Amino acid sequence: MRLPPPSDDPDYTRVREHDIRELWDPSLEPHVAAAYQARLLALEDLVSERLPSRSRILDVGCAQGTLGLRLAEAGHLVTLLDIRKGHIDYAKARFTAGSVDFRLGRIEEQPDLLGQFDLVLFTEIIEHMHSPSGALTAIWRALKAGGFLIMTTPNAEYVLSSLDSYGSAPQEIIEQSEENSADGDAHRFLYKREELIAVLRSVGFFIVEHRYTMPFWLVGHARTRYLHHALFTLRARPVVVGPRPERSVQPLGRWLCSSQLLVAQRAAAPTAV
Repeated sequence: MRLPPPSDDPDYTRVREHDIRELWDPSLEPHVAAAYQARLLALEDLVSERLPSRSRILDVGCAQGTLGLRLAEAGHLVTLLDIRKGHIDYAKARFTAGSVDFRLGRIEEQPDLLGQFDLVLFTEIIEHMHSPSGALTAIWRALKAGGFLIMTTPNAEYVLSSLDSYGSAPQEIIEQSEENSADGDAHRFLYKREELIAVLRSVGFFIVEHRYTMPFWLVGHARTRYLHHALFTLRARPVVVGPRPERSVQPLGRWLCSSQLLVAQRAAAPTAV
């Protein structure tokens, strides 16, 4: 991958700015780079555990496409999908190697993808949707029998989260939230573990694994961002962690981790929604 040149497109510019902070210049916000790279490592580790080489992978809501492009470079056959043209244009501009199909649109609008994939990635997306059942059903249908879904989403029970959970939010909060918003400042609700699992089971997924991840110290909360800056000044690189940073706060991860990571598998038939 490479850092593409600037553009006048606001969506392209937004993900390019994310990309610079997360990968290309970690000195800007070392805690952001550390958390992002830890998430990448955890997701890549899960993929390598569950899939053989040259598996077919779909990244729904791919944004700048970092994870999908890295998996393509590792030899997988990747499809990147996003509803924003600027995001797809940016991902195309980063592409250097591997097999990647770039697509613009919603997962519900891709009937030719039915039953095509060994794995679907759906990371930091569900919390931006009023009603996720349509997208999740389309994801179920895009998977091969026995295929996996890997999802991440913010944790509603994190002690520093002030938002309602999906199940307890007033209906007007859900209806007035910005559908398919681009960043976290538009969030109006988040998910508890039990709510997330219930939504996935309702469309026919088996839950394989769930864990709380991204502990407060890694994401720079509770003022630990200053510690990240200090360590970066001394070491000239962001905090290095393995694929399971949440182990540092167990068994209190439900309250001390800002994110959830879930692996699900396609069941025999979708349930009516």
